[in-house]
Amino acid sequence: MKKTKLILIILLAVLLLTYFVLRIANPQEKSKAVFRLNLDKVQKIEIFNSTDAVELILDDGIWKVNDAMLWKADSLKIHELFEDVLKAEYPPIAMSEADGAIERYELQDDRALHIRVSDKSREVHVLFSNLGNVWDYFRYAGDTKVYQVKSKVVQLYQPDLINWRSPIVIHYWEEELKQIKAQHEKNTYTLKRDGEVWTYHDAKNDFEVQNDNYALVKIISILQNFRSYIFVSGEDEQYRDAFENPKCTLWITDMEGKTRKLDFAEFDSKRFMLRIDDDMTVLHQVEFDTVFRFTRNPEIFKMRSGL
Repeated sequence: MKKTKLILIILLAVLLLTYFVLRIANPQEKSKAVFRLNLDKVQKIEIFNSTDAVELILDDGIWKVNDAMLWKADSLKIHELFEDVLKAEYPPIAMSEADGAIERYELQDDRALHIRVSDKSREVHVLFSNLGNVWDYFRYAGDTKVYQVKSKVVQLYQPDLINWRSPIVIHYWEEELKQIKAQHEKNTYTLKRDGEVWTYHDAKNDFEVQNDNYALVKIISILQNFRSYIFVSGEDEQYRDAFENPKCTLWITDMEGKTRKLDFAEFDSKRFMLRIDDDMTVLHQVEFDTVFRFTRNPEIFKMRSGL
């Protein structure tokens, strides 16, 4: 072997040895979890700032928003919260721990976004801020050390109720439906399903509805994904009066024989409220198109398709 090649090999070996010695003498500290909890046992998540607050609790294995009443939480939003925030990690070297760091990074109690997570035995309370950078800053409650996390917590997880409540009001797959009865000012009719065959019945008509019928498809479609993003308390007298004479009432019966009643009341042009099973505790706002789907005349159900 040539002498120069041998020298190069020896130098490379020395460099590698030096590298490993330095790594052992000064090991790089690994990242840490922001929320050092058993996430499988988390029971409550509180998100709040100086003006708003949302409390999420695990109720019989289902995440719900704990407001004036328990609302089913948006499962996708909960999943994102766990993946992006509760499982987030950070470099344990503080960005700053000097006097004034809390103010410099806008992590004061009244300016930061608070997330407090509790499992069965302990809780972790973290304050987040964003100064317009790609990633957020945070500190632990009662501590002045400021760290950075590679997540956009403040931007994506504000404590607005509409962001956390599940918008799904009614959900039926077609194969779960047995019968839909509708009553409105011009008619009362029933749609019945037997396998893949739907039939229409009212006082003057009795016929099979084609599978590609536009009116039927629109009804089935909305029952599969019936959403509402605006809801109110029904205690107000104006709402109670409106439901004395609903614009349309539905009775939806599933294959197990269970029936749900839906009342639609009109308040102003193209704005309706939905009441479920005569419960005035909460009402859901829906659009004119939603109600219109259930008030079509029999001739529309006779068409193969069209308007």
